[in-house]
Amino acid sequence: MSAPAAWRVCATREILRTGEPGAKLRLYAAFVRGIHERTAALFALLTQAGPEVGEVLETAERERLTGVTAFVAHLGEAGALGPDTDPAHLADVLWALAGPQLYTQLTAGRGWSAETYEQWLAATLAATL
Repeated sequence: MSAPAAWRVCATREILRTGEPGAKLRLYAAFVRGIHERTAALFALLTQAGPEVGEVLETAERERLTGVTAFVAHLGEAGALGPDTDPAHLADVLWALAGPQLYTQLTAGRGWSAETYEQWLAATLAATL
């Protein structure tokens, strides 16, 4: 297993083991930050490469939505969602908030540090729930 893959497995396990919903969100924000620190620049280049890489980007975004949907389901199983929460809608919201485009806008475009992004994301996710 590659180092990034091993890191993702460890981070995911820690999120699943943690009982407190706020801690889950902070760990998830750290997980998202870690991914974006390694891949956001590549994602930005691919978006400019033209239609020939469109399928690659679509696949990556579908897989990201699958992961976010699984995280929302886990939050529901952990009792962290309100009774009126629509999991599909919440997954869409988290997918948008945790996307590489917004990370790049805030870090490269607005000068935020990765740590500031992570803290903002955790707080925003908590407020969204």
